[in-house]
Amino acid sequence: MYKTQYFQTNEKDDLLGLITTIFNTSHDGLAICDRNGYVLLYNQAYLHLTGIPADVLNNYSFIQQLDMEIVSDSSAVKAIETKKIYSTAIDYGSGRKTMNTATPVLDENQELLFVVGNVRDITELNQLQQELEETRQINSQFQKALEQIQNDSESNEQLVYRSGVMHRIVGLAQRFAKNDSPLLLLGESGVGKDVLANYIHIQSSVDGELIKINCGAIPDHLLESELFGYEKGAFTGANRSKEGLFELADGGTIFLDEIGDLPYPLQVKLLNVLQDGKIRRLGGKNVRRVNMRIIAATNSDLEQMVEQKRFRQDLYYRLNVLSITIPPLRERREDIPALVFYYLKKMEQKYNEEKRIDPEAMETLTNYDWPGNIRELKNVVERTYHMCENGKMMVDQLPSSIQGTKKAPLPLTMENPDKPLSLKEAVQQFETEYINRMLTQTKTMQECADKLKVNISTLVRKKRSTKRN
Repeated sequence: MYKTQYFQTNEKDDLLGLITTIFNTSHDGLAICDRNGYVLLYNQAYLHLTGIPADVLNNYSFIQQLDMEIVSDSSAVKAIETKKIYSTAIDYGSGRKTMNTATPVLDENQELLFVVGNVRDITELNQLQQELEETRQINSQFQKALEQIQNDSESNEQLVYRSGVMHRIVGLAQRFAKNDSPLLLLGESGVGKDVLANYIHIQSSVDGELIKINCGAIPDHLLESELFGYEKGAFTGANRSKEGLFELADGGTIFLDEIGDLPYPLQVKLLNVLQDGKIRRLGGKNVRRVNMRIIAATNSDLEQMVEQKRFRQDLYYRLNVLSITIPPLRERREDIPALVFYYLKKMEQKYNEEKRIDPEAMETLTNYDWPGNIRELKNVVERTYHMCENGKMMVDQLPSSIQGTKKAPLPLTMENPDKPLSLKEAVQQFETEYINRMLTQTKTMQECADKLKVNISTLVRKKRSTKRN
């Protein structure tokens, strides 16, 4: 320590009082321990930043605190072991992140006298770094989504994905696109079966169009005429001949969506088309040859429908030459941010107004299970886009069903259901299970004690009691 000419006192008491004042008013946490790790001095800032109770500092050495998992790391212990200055970043149960530096003080024989520890709060700096990283990640995802949109606009493709499982599915679709065998697309409603069918058609070498029809959206008595067409006078109101969808798909692809809703009598006619490649219009005599790729899709369990005699087994086998199952969004959550940005960009292009999405709102959307899959996600993005204010989509603007998250109740294990526990035993078992769960969800014993609202010595005692039991 150096003194200037302005420092007038030489009294040891005055000097000690000055150093004590500086020690106590420091914004950094200060703690001094002996060669065995027992704390000699500490200030109020140390208590505030670390969240470690005074009775722990007064009764347990830094080495013991580390062994008891009160702290996750200790720069003082490392300085005692190495006799060298040691710095490390530590997350405390108080919610603070600090940079801890321990400096050993040695005598003339290089023996350790004591260690001076300095604890500096870097919580805000760390939060800024995290926010910056989140912004970078969101920006990266946004750029990828923009690239996807640009690619889509050039080729009319609408596939948006980032997950490994979808990469494999798209790779499979590219291989299947090279042949004309029937293809069956399976998956829940809204997962994008029609989009994948469009992608396969574009990737194929056919020159014809992609003709789409939803087998469940057209009344049974009209569906046959839509598929096969009809001749003039085939039925009342047939004033002219009309091509069916099978003829329109000649040289291209026909996509039969919701194939599970195809009426049973029509199933045998579709089977004949698959086998012979020929069709006859309603009321007509001439047989017409058609060359088309058939892609069918359903969210129904066709195997179960076959067992229930609601779907022909021979047609099922003929359609299921090649098949792809598209997983729901809850099984490929990596795709959710890309899809959100994709539809957000679509809305911005439509309404010419840019809007951002808050990272917490994105996290909430990613954690949601999406029972309606992509169709539901698209509707939620559109709704939230119109609801948001100040150009930023927030959590509280999401539908209430998405905002709320339910946690599973803590189970109480019953080793022998036939022999119920006494109330005391049940309470003790619940306490043990609850403490163990909280320990797995927290980084340190102190953080766990804070959440349980108990003294850390109480938690240590209960933890030891749990191990003995």
